[in-house]
Formats: sequence, structure tokens, C-alpha cells
Amino acid sequence: MRLLEYEAKELFKLYGVPVPKGALATNVNEAVEKAKEVGLPVVLKSQIPVGGRGKAGLIQKASTLEEVEEKAKALFGRKVGQYVVDKVLIEEFSPHTGELYMSIFLDRGERRFSYILSREGGVEVESVKDKLVLNFDHWELPDEIIEEGWKYLKLPEGLRNAYYDLAKALHRLCEATEAELVEINPLVYSEKGFKALDAKIIIDDNALFRHADLEKYSKKTELEKLADQYGFSFVPLEGNVAVVGNGAGLVLSSLDLVTYKGLKPACFLDVGGGAPADRVYQALKVVSKIEGLKAIFMNIFGGITNCVEVAKGVIKARDDGIIKVPLVLRIAGTEEEKARKILEENNIHSYIEVEDALRALEEVKA
Repeated sequence: MRLLEYEAKELFKLYGVPVPKGALATNVNEAVEKAKEVGLPVVLKSQIPVGGRGKAGLIQKASTLEEVEEKAKALFGRKVGQYVVDKVLIEEFSPHTGELYMSIFLDRGERRFSYILSREGGVEVESVKDKLVLNFDHWELPDEIIEEGWKYLKLPEGLRNAYYDLAKALHRLCEATEAELVEINPLVYSEKGFKALDAKIIIDDNALFRHADLEKYSKKTELEKLADQYGFSFVPLEGNVAVVGNGAGLVLSSLDLVTYKGLKPACFLDVGGGAPADRVYQALKVVSKIEGLKAIFMNIFGGITNCVEVAKGVIKARDDGIIKVPLVLRIAGTEEEKARKILEENNIHSYIEVEDALRALEEVKA
């Protein structure tokens, strides 16, 4: 679960990470009113989950209320990929001496967390050569690691206590929310201390059942909630061909094949291994609710999954009127011949070879 900047900053404030004064606006008039509350000059920051907002012109400075109105009009309703700007954070302008980078990141390869610092802020840390990466166990961020970071940053001595407080606050937040990443980029400083100009938090979805207070930050659609209810691995995409399979690897390769054919996948849905008929039925129920859907590509390789069960689920979904678009079905593996016979008896064609199924999918789309 990726939090928007204003949401991440709500948690920053809660755990003692200093942030600039700001307020959220959902329309142009609100933006002007919030700017009056915050105090000019302000920075208008589009709240969408994409990187490089500054370079894309999605962050604007305004020194007068007229400028606030003008720039808010340019930001609201702006479309970036699949996202439309409908929220803008109005934040005080923060003069500063320098910019840094600071984060705590789950390094799955090391099975530990990393405390990462850079003397450069506001840049992609992956591309920065001058950075310090220190691994530690999740349940503690040792003082010696914080001290090593202090020596690396080479900041004025008067900021030492503020730096220690900040590092400990960031770790408390990471531990309390079971976050995979908490990042400040840039972290700015002056003689008055530090401020997180930007904020990024990624929470482990699998831990959300322990954090009812974080549910309010969930941005799942009704369709994603339905998929969760059935226990599917489901990822909505921007196309119009639903891609369904059994096993994450098979579904991912199916996505690649569909894309290679010049078609656009509408989703990733993995029914899992050993899926019975009712689970196949539920999967088709989920994908059939996708807005603008033109076709369903279902790629099943029966190992522990019995193709007869798949056939039964497909037939029931068809008979119940759930499938409203062309379904291109490829099945192979356990009981495939019996399954294919059942499908043919119910006037549903299936394919043995993936290439044949993809050609049929192209014809459906044509």
C-alpha cells in the first residue's frame, strides 16, 4: 500500500518527523482558502502516486493568491497516465540551507532493514554514487549506526540532537506501521533544524489486518475488494483484455504474450493451484465487472489443477450470464481431454496450444 504524500506526512507528524505546515485542497477555491491559512508563499503539490512530480510540472510555487488560483486551475483535472489530479497539498515554502536523503528500507535479499543516507536530496537515490547504506535488525536502530550516519553527513554540530531525534522518529514509524519503506526525499535543513519536504511510505499489505488505523489509507476499488474477498492475486491494469491463469508465472507470461500481440491487458488474476469449479466461477465473476472489457484470455495448465473443474466453472459462469464478452480459453494438462469434451458439449471451444489461442484472441479483438 503506497501512501500519497499528504497521507505519509500525517503519519510523519504523528511520530515526530518534522514537516512543513500544509493543508489539503480538493478544488481551486479550496486551494486559495488553504493558501490563506498556510501563509504565502506556498507550494502546490499534486497528490498522485508517481515519481518525478517536480520535473513533470506537478509541483508549483505561488507567491500571491492570484498565482495560487492560476496554478491550481492548471493542476486540478490534469491527467498523468492512469491518474487524474483531484487533490493538491498546499504547503508553506520552506527556505533551507541544504538538501539530503534519508530512508529506512526493507532489504529482502539481506533479510534486514537498511538505513540509507545521501548528501544529495531530491534525486533518485538508486543513481546516486555518494550514499551510505547501513543494515540493521528491524527491532532496533542502534545508536552506533545513527552516529555513523551523522559522521557521513558532515552537518553543523548544532543539528546533532535534531538529527538523532529524526532518525529515531523515522524508525519508530517504520516499526509501528510495519512499513517496507519510509523515505524523505528531499530532507532539508537550516540552522532551525530539519523538515521533510517530501514523504513516501509503503506499507506491507499482508500486515494490514494488524493495523485497523491504516485502513483509511487503502485506495482499493470495489473490484479489488471483491478479489480480496475471494482471495485472488489480482492487479488491475489499463487495457481491455482480462488475463486469467493458474500460477503467477503463467499469468505473467500470458500478460507478456497478450501485450506482444499488440493487445492491452485489463488485469492480472491468478486463480491459484488446484482451483475448483467455484473458484474459477468467482474469477470470471471478478474480471467480468471490469469497465470497458472487450475479451477474456484464460490460460490454464493443469498440474494440481484439474481441467474438468475449470470447464465446470466456465460453463456455470456462461450459463449464469456472467461472461458478457468473448472468452478465449486455453487448457492443457490434467484431464484436459475430458474437460475439452465437456466444453464442446456445451458449445464452448477451447485451445490446446497457446499460439492458437492468441490468434483467436486477435480475431476477437479485430
